[in-house]
Amino acid sequence: MKRFNVRKSIVEHPDFVAALKSIEDVHQWLRESGEAGCLATIGESGAGKSTVLECYRAKFPVREEVLRRHVPVLYVIVPAVPTVRSLAEAILIALGEIPQVGQSSARLTEQIVKLVHGCGVEIIMLDEFQHFVEGDRRSLRQVANWLKVLLDRLPAAVVLAGLPSLLGVLRVNGQLRRRFSRVTEIRRFDVNTQEGAQTFIGVMQALAKDMPLPMMDIADKRVAMKLYYASAGLVDYMCKLLNGAYQIAERRGAKAVALHDFAAAFRVHIWKDAPPSRNPFDAKFNGVPLDQPGEPFAGDVQ
Repeated sequence: MKRFNVRKSIVEHPDFVAALKSIEDVHQWLRESGEAGCLATIGESGAGKSTVLECYRAKFPVREEVLRRHVPVLYVIVPAVPTVRSLAEAILIALGEIPQVGQSSARLTEQIVKLVHGCGVEIIMLDEFQHFVEGDRRSLRQVANWLKVLLDRLPAAVVLAGLPSLLGVLRVNGQLRRRFSRVTEIRRFDVNTQEGAQTFIGVMQALAKDMPLPMMDIADKRVAMKLYYASAGLVDYMCKLLNGAYQIAERRGAKAVALHDFAAAFRVHIWKDAPPSRNPFDAKFNGVPLDQPGEPFAGDVQ
């Protein structure tokens, strides 16, 4: 099989560029003024938030120097069932420090402050921050208060990223809400406007341009709508469809990626039990968005 993975391609669509630029702005302001700004980046699951963070982090790689480990941009994934302690430990691990068993949250916080200074951290990115909202109210207030205290002691800018529900953390603390007043959103593509449709088609074409096998014309409105219904305009699902359809076509020795390859990829990667009337690549598809209860995109909007 010829290697092909659309996820290796970074396609700079308008929301991606705006989100990346907002991080650059916060970073540049820190360097120019010494003021550590704050930013929240939100979007639905699969919209590409983590890709933006990873793309920015890649510009500032970690360097192992003689006297220190230099980490200009620190990327941390918030644990799935988070507490102040587990987040503090995750930050320390990202800094290259293994937390000692039994340390208090206060002691872990002191280590974070020391290492952030020592490692020259300029931006701290906390991804999947909405996990805190999914916990109980008491934990939510604890992390909001802890984050406020931590920010007061750090010389670094902070970027929170996650589902729109992460804004709930900020609502429980007025000072945090003011600090993170700048919010950028990465939205799903919307083909209901001419500009939105052109952007969606352009991104799909850019993702598929290096595919070793030819495929249907993405610019064809009927093809574009099938791809849109099957992905809901979310980048993650767009990638799953393209990668999956190519793999299926290549394995059967095809000379081109056909519509039935996409139909199969949809069943494998997006909705295993989709009936023909709900598979956008099936001739029996009824043309209704897949956002009903029990369907792939039900409840995606937070």
